[in-house]
Amino acid sequence: MANRDDPDSSEAVVLTHALRALRMRAGVVLARLEDTKNEDVASLLNLPVVRAHAARQEIGRPDAALQIIAQAVRDTGDATHRIVADAVLGLGVLADVYAQYGIDEKVVLALRAGAVGRRRAALLANWRRLHEAMGAPATEPPSDRTLRGSTEPEVLRQLARRLIQPGPVSPTAGPLSSANEPDPPPNAPAGRVIVVGGAVMDAIFRTRMIPQHETSVPAHDFALTPGGKGVTQAVAAARLGLKVSLVAAVADDQFGHDIVQHLRAENVDTSLLKIVRGARTPMTGVFELSLGDSIAAVWRNEKEISLTVRDVDLLARQIADCDALLLTFEVPRETVQRTLSLAHSNPATRPIVIVTPGQPHSDGRISRSALGQIDYLVAHAWELERYRPADQDRFDADHLGEHLLDAGVDTLCLLGNGGGLIYSRTAPTIDRLPTVSRSPFKEVSITRDAFCAALAAKLIDDGPVLTSPIARWVTAAMACAAEDFPLSTTMPDRDRINRKLREAQNF
Repeated sequence: MANRDDPDSSEAVVLTHALRALRMRAGVVLARLEDTKNEDVASLLNLPVVRAHAARQEIGRPDAALQIIAQAVRDTGDATHRIVADAVLGLGVLADVYAQYGIDEKVVLALRAGAVGRRRAALLANWRRLHEAMGAPATEPPSDRTLRGSTEPEVLRQLARRLIQPGPVSPTAGPLSSANEPDPPPNAPAGRVIVVGGAVMDAIFRTRMIPQHETSVPAHDFALTPGGKGVTQAVAAARLGLKVSLVAAVADDQFGHDIVQHLRAENVDTSLLKIVRGARTPMTGVFELSLGDSIAAVWRNEKEISLTVRDVDLLARQIADCDALLLTFEVPRETVQRTLSLAHSNPATRPIVIVTPGQPHSDGRISRSALGQIDYLVAHAWELERYRPADQDRFDADHLGEHLLDAGVDTLCLLGNGGGLIYSRTAPTIDRLPTVSRSPFKEVSITRDAFCAALAAKLIDDGPVLTSPIARWVTAAMACAAEDFPLSTTMPDRDRINRKLREAQNF
């Protein structure tokens, strides 16, 4: 048996040889990893971390191996090692970082070329710029001979060691850290949910009034807690017993570690998170009133923290095979559109797609074809300003609803205090959410998150079309979230929702 504590064990040597062999030609791409008869490929597919990730995510080992290798490269602490491994293996996991820095598209494409010689040439010719893009010192590039003879072998050797003995990248982060993942709740109903969205820390000041310009107000409470629609919807879905994975970019600072720990404590799978080294966690500053009204300032830290098209491409199989996809506009517009496309890659078995347009994109709206791939758009009126018909001078809910249905959205849920309006092509007889509470509840961000999770759960249980019983159940979920605010158990479980419905029968 190999000694895993020995960095030069026979297992490490074999895996290093495999990586050196696979770097040739197109590099480590899915098509090559599917050649299971190849001995070099087999040594990757049989890694314990790959087997565990494949079993946990219910995907094939080739997909799991590609995701594990990509995350291992991202997690490598040395910037030069990251840059070299990404290029010589043809992974392209840093492509979006390079593009955001302004590196020419031809260079980015050359770093993923089908020939390793061309990738090396692009790497050496752009060595300084690639390091600058990664925020690393722009050192002198090695010679081609040094790159091949010493740099590449050392980079791949270190990568092999990491794959054999991944350990936690940070206290509990990333696909490589399979230990301590929570087990699903007992007797959990069938249902696999993927949530694609944001992960931030919320700094919440609870006050009795919102401060006016150039004034201050006393706060009677303060909380620093994991937040973001992605995190909150994932937790809400997990509370309903669903098998939930969050896809989000998370910094590896202390706040990022807190977010991962929070998700795991709530039975949310964290193995699909993108852990970003050296980045700072995005923050939201919130002034919150006693009934949940709030105003917020959002610092997304988009230069450091971003979920890119390449990131979701690596998770194509999970996105296509889940039962329900919850997607928020907290990720870039191009990533939203690509995620929708991946969800529809197999129309016969595609997931139910529920989209939240919170934090509307400032660089435009998603395409008409992307709108046509949304089953349920769950929105507040102000978030849809960009999607208003061109000839509409003022907001009109009916005109907006008809316009979005014409654009291809199947169902629009326009939420408001106490319930909301429904515009649907498949459920035309339901035009509003029912009343399930003695008094109208305040509709805020947490109630919308509870709505989305409950909608996913009931559509998985009862079928993809909104019915009156489903509408009543998801409205009860919103009412529970509002009534229980701001307790730690704000997001209700199924028993809490069912109790609320029984109470509603008595008034």
